[in-house]
Amino acid sequence: MSKYTYGDIPEEISIKPYLPLIHNMWELFKEFGFERFSKFSKDSQDTCYDFFETRFNESIKTSKSVITQEMTNPEKILSYTIILPNVSIRADLLQGTQKLFSGDSADVTYIILKHDTKEVFGLLNGHLEDGLPVDWWFVHPEDELLDRRHMKLGYKIRELPKKIKEIKKSSLRLIDILKDIRNERTPQWALADYYCINAYETFALNLLFEPSNYESVAMGWDGWGAKEIYKLPDYIFAQAPWPSMLNTFMHMGRSDFTVKVTGLTTEHMMYLQPFEEKNREMFKNIHAEIWDWFVNRVIKRGIPYPIQTLNTELPNIKNKSDPENRFQQNYPKGKWINPIEELNLSLDELFDGVFLNINHQTQINERLEPSNIISTGIGRNTKFRDE
Repeated sequence: MSKYTYGDIPEEISIKPYLPLIHNMWELFKEFGFERFSKFSKDSQDTCYDFFETRFNESIKTSKSVITQEMTNPEKILSYTIILPNVSIRADLLQGTQKLFSGDSADVTYIILKHDTKEVFGLLNGHLEDGLPVDWWFVHPEDELLDRRHMKLGYKIRELPKKIKEIKKSSLRLIDILKDIRNERTPQWALADYYCINAYETFALNLLFEPSNYESVAMGWDGWGAKEIYKLPDYIFAQAPWPSMLNTFMHMGRSDFTVKVTGLTTEHMMYLQPFEEKNREMFKNIHAEIWDWFVNRVIKRGIPYPIQTLNTELPNIKNKSDPENRFQQNYPKGKWINPIEELNLSLDELFDGVFLNINHQTQINERLEPSNIISTGIGRNTKFRDE
């Protein structure tokens, strides 16, 4: 039985109805309680810039290195998309896939919301030209830019999602302000398309703890499904406007959505996602007990095979007669991947990122071995196993 239950979350907390769908953070809450969960979330706001700096800078530098052919074998190198949150992508597919979703020129701004009040605590913007990331910026919680007001509504950026209850509607109103900021800062991109992605900081933190690209992509569908499938008041994650192809994929269901997106990003190959050294050292120093909890989960539970992620039974959150199980996400029976034992990896090697030659058709009775590893690491730090 869990140490803490849904009833322990204060009613006034904005994220409460959605937390059971944010699987890793739900497990963290059940283990450590709301006060520790809330402190973890708030402390992470302070380290948010450092985390994204690592990933966005590496994504831009990797793209440049591939285009200039400074890096060979891009089909064995992973990077990150900007148009989709925390989705890993093969370097040779980066340009085509992002252009497919975002067009020739686009800005993508992530609006990161506080879990307790739904106020904005940060903005993360990336710019894409011809499908490639070329620029990014971050706005800290104390930045006066968050006090800029909507010309017609009069609301500040930081308060707008709280004032306009629906995430999609508040995203469109935020775009009104953000376009002006973009045009002032980079007038050469004034005609570029603009996308706004609204997500709770809890959702963003959850993605950091997703062990594979399949789990991370599926979580994106869960964020959309909060409103569309579970009929909760709003989305956990929403993009405005939705790219038409992505919107089509969403309506195909969790399994098909995951297959479609992983097909466009890794040709269905599995990637055990990295927790970069700088970022994991930061977590170890600030939240040692939570880091230990996370590591023990990976070692003891393992990582789901792609086929298990696709066939997960979703929780029945409306079933209040079964309080212990109503929020339970049920994976198909069978063993999970034990990356330390089967792939002969150290923890540091695992958290550097591991690209595997298995996919959603790989059966769970197929034991993995080191020969399944294509490469380790991410971006310019990739090491090929066949060299």
